[in-house]
Amino acid sequence: MVLIENCPPGPLLFVINVINIICVAINLPNWRNFLPWGLGDAEKNGLLSHPLPGSLSESMPKMPSYVDFLAEHSYERSISSYYQFAFKTPSTSLGVLTTPDAMVVLLVLVLILREIKRFVLPKFSAVGRHLANISHGSEWVKSNELKVTKFGEYLYRLLFHSSVSISGIYYFCDKPWWDPARGGVANMFIDFPNQPIEVDMTWYYLIQGAYNIDAMMHLFELSFVATWRKPIAESGRIQTPLNIKWSPTCRGDFQEMAIHHIITNILVICSSHMRLTIIGSMVFMVHDVSDVPVDLSKLANFMKWKTSTTVCFVLMVIVWLVTRLGILPFYILRGIVQNAHIVYTEGVIDERFARMYTGMFVGLLVAIITLHLVWFLMLIKIGYYKVIKGEFHDLTEYKKGEKTTAPIKKDQ
Repeated sequence: MVLIENCPPGPLLFVINVINIICVAINLPNWRNFLPWGLGDAEKNGLLSHPLPGSLSESMPKMPSYVDFLAEHSYERSISSYYQFAFKTPSTSLGVLTTPDAMVVLLVLVLILREIKRFVLPKFSAVGRHLANISHGSEWVKSNELKVTKFGEYLYRLLFHSSVSISGIYYFCDKPWWDPARGGVANMFIDFPNQPIEVDMTWYYLIQGAYNIDAMMHLFELSFVATWRKPIAESGRIQTPLNIKWSPTCRGDFQEMAIHHIITNILVICSSHMRLTIIGSMVFMVHDVSDVPVDLSKLANFMKWKTSTTVCFVLMVIVWLVTRLGILPFYILRGIVQNAHIVYTEGVIDERFARMYTGMFVGLLVAIITLHLVWFLMLIKIGYYKVIKGEFHDLTEYKKGEKTTAPIKKDQ
């Protein structure tokens, strides 16, 4: 048990650590000696006098790499040995996304996902075009090609979110951290950081990480258009060689989505590095399950099926409330705040690390929950448009409301 007397709060420790990393990098390791008013004086318990002991990685159990696996079992490099390492062996370096082995697999998975999308999105959009021809007519299709393209994206996201939701429920529904009778969220930290990373968890994290990286890349690809130009304009004015402009395909909620994707990817990478995959898997499940009715409502709205759109919208609001504004803040986040002390009172992690990273995680999760609240208010506004105007306007895709010439139809 490593307890620190007068340990400062997590955010301050994080600032101290950042300053220390920068000063060490510029060859100024004794930077505290130059601080005024005793801020760096450890004997006087100065505000900035608390150094972190080494690195967090030193407190973590080593996860064997593929090379370690070969040496331990006297195997040769082969497809068979890699299969045993990747799909049959728990607690390997693939379970920590910041290791070289995992980063290679993550890169391969991102490339595979992009190739899958390159192949299936045109086919899914063709399905949307066919359905729109039937329900809206060919003239609407010609003037709404962007919406037809988005139909393919909605269908792809629906299939992904449905698949990972089913997989997550299948793999993790019987785990003790989801069962209050068996300790519930306290299991996120018991025996930390020596909790085994099962093969299912390893690949669940790898696939989720690859999807989120690709989703962030796709968001920026949709939102910006970059073109090269001459450094000197015809007028003689100096200009940047790379000209970046907003794209007409930019989402209406780009700002919220960009913040969400950046925070999500930070949480994915850091939670894996810090062996907090249990927490990460819980957050993944909450988001994936709630994304399914979101995708369904977008598809139904594309078809302008009045009854289906209304049902999907109501389901989306209910699931959003239960998962993103209920389970996430009041079960998962509260569990982190109430039980994080276990990692230093019963584990081997220094209290300063625990406070610093707990504060960082809590802050990022609060930011995500705040975004969920912003989106929920947007859903309320969409519902208001439905009541007042009798039709749905997708404010997430179109900031000023969806412009459509197609009539809203009852389900046939």
